[in-house]
Amino acid sequence: MEVKASNRATLRFCVEVARPYARLLVPAWVCITVGVLVDSVATPLVFADTLERITRLGPHPRLWHTFGTLVILYAVLLFAGTVCWRLAGWLEWEGCTRAFSNSVAVAFDRLLDLSYRWHVDHPSGEVSSTLSTFSWALMQSIDELSWGMLRIVVGVLAAIVVLLIVAWPVGLTIAAFTVLFIWLMVLRSRPVTEASIRFSAAHTEAEGVAFDVIRNISTVKAQSGEALERATLTHKLRGSVAADLGARRAFTVTRTWMSAIINTMSWGALFIGVVLALHRDVSAGTIYLILFYASQVADQIIQSFQTTRSLSRALGRGTKLVGLISADPEVVDRPGAPVLTVPRGEIAFEAIDFGYSPAQPLIEGLTLRVQPGERVGIVGPSGGGKSTLTRLVLRFMDVTGGEIRIDGQSIREVTQESLRRHISYVPQDPQMLHRSIAENIWLGRDGEPDLDQIIEVSRAAHVHEFVSDLPDGYRTIVGERGLKLSGGQRQRVAIAQAMLKHAPILILDEATSALDSESERLVQEALWSLMTRCTSLVVAHRLSTIARLDRIVVVEDGAITDTGSHAELLAHGGTYARLWEHQSGGFID
Repeated sequence: MEVKASNRATLRFCVEVARPYARLLVPAWVCITVGVLVDSVATPLVFADTLERITRLGPHPRLWHTFGTLVILYAVLLFAGTVCWRLAGWLEWEGCTRAFSNSVAVAFDRLLDLSYRWHVDHPSGEVSSTLSTFSWALMQSIDELSWGMLRIVVGVLAAIVVLLIVAWPVGLTIAAFTVLFIWLMVLRSRPVTEASIRFSAAHTEAEGVAFDVIRNISTVKAQSGEALERATLTHKLRGSVAADLGARRAFTVTRTWMSAIINTMSWGALFIGVVLALHRDVSAGTIYLILFYASQVADQIIQSFQTTRSLSRALGRGTKLVGLISADPEVVDRPGAPVLTVPRGEIAFEAIDFGYSPAQPLIEGLTLRVQPGERVGIVGPSGGGKSTLTRLVLRFMDVTGGEIRIDGQSIREVTQESLRRHISYVPQDPQMLHRSIAENIWLGRDGEPDLDQIIEVSRAAHVHEFVSDLPDGYRTIVGERGLKLSGGQRQRVAIAQAMLKHAPILILDEATSALDSESERLVQEALWSLMTRCTSLVVAHRLSTIARLDRIVVVEDGAITDTGSHAELLAHGGTYARLWEHQSGGFID
């Protein structure tokens, strides 16, 4: 079930990422306020006074005597207004851009803190789309608040104050209709916001489908799934269009009521102004102010609804991301957790339990001790829990019972970063970053890639052989998830990465499964050299790759059913002997 944050939680997150840049945004808002007062109060008063003086001109008027002060004052106001607007624009843009960058960094940091299982359960395309959508929505929100809502609020309040001073009946009328408008806007904000959120969710879901297909285009093409995926996206886009039209209907109904209020207010202000003029209660300059402010307030409060609608849509885009990153991390470091130290490299599984759901336990009461420097293979039928054991050691998930200890230290008591820093891990299907081969081999190490070290481990892992044939060599970009390389090439890069790490614990999860026989023979030599310096856990279906290990453990249905050397297990009979017989014969029954 998709979890979304509340509007309040979304606003809190927006404030959180923007707060560090208040030193830029607050001065920008002050400049905007001053600019509005110059444009909406000082300048109209100068115009009104100019009109008053024109109506009182004598037979021989003198320019500077009659209008000199106003001309100079108007020039000063133009200059002051320009400075305020330009300064506000610069400060607000810098603050907005920095808040945008911070929102990406904070959200990215929280996404990294979420567990391996969380990322497996959430499509990366949809998460990426949600992050991008929110970040731009944040910039839009700050812009709307600064250049929309703040200007409108200051302008309307300034207009009401001036009119209450120069023509209080008109000021009261405009104030009353403004309050009525705000009441209607609050009343209608919920259906408009909900409709906007529905549209945003439908649009993001459609984008996520498109990104997911593009990210996995080889799979789609291999299954001749283009037509089906086009139909799926078309269905999602229809839902997005329907949601947007629903939002438009809610907006249109609200806008109709608001237009009626605004038109009535404008007519009322003009009527009262004319009545006051007929009774000689106001001057020509005051009539100008009444007409000017009635028009300005009408325009601004209509804009306020559009601004509120834009803010609502931005808020709707943000609720999904905030809901995602607000999920409690499944695996967390305990407060004050120390770093792991590995002087020997002993691994102990002490009566551990684990299940991907409480109703379906996978591992129950498993106990295994791997001595320092020992090389242990883990074999057994698929789905028996072999790879899960390796992920538990890496603490991608936490055991639900028992303990895993490294040199006597519970891995739940130390920091995740220090745990994984002491483990070299080569998975069955290595996924790479969209960077160069050198950068992928160097991944996780500080500083710029050292090409000499990279070439040294690449020769040992037989990466150098195929890299030498590439036009850009180690600068070759591997593509999305490394798809420009073959499966075997990706595994050799991952092995080189593990060799460069020099960790005291090595975990190989089907690390040679994508290699051809000749490549496997060559890489096995490199892996044997690597395993002589560390404690090793090796998961393999191809039993020939682990026959020389110190000990082999058979895992079935989450429990250890047999253990011993290759020769001992063959002598025992059972699962291992049966698997060996199938594979050594060259055929699978």
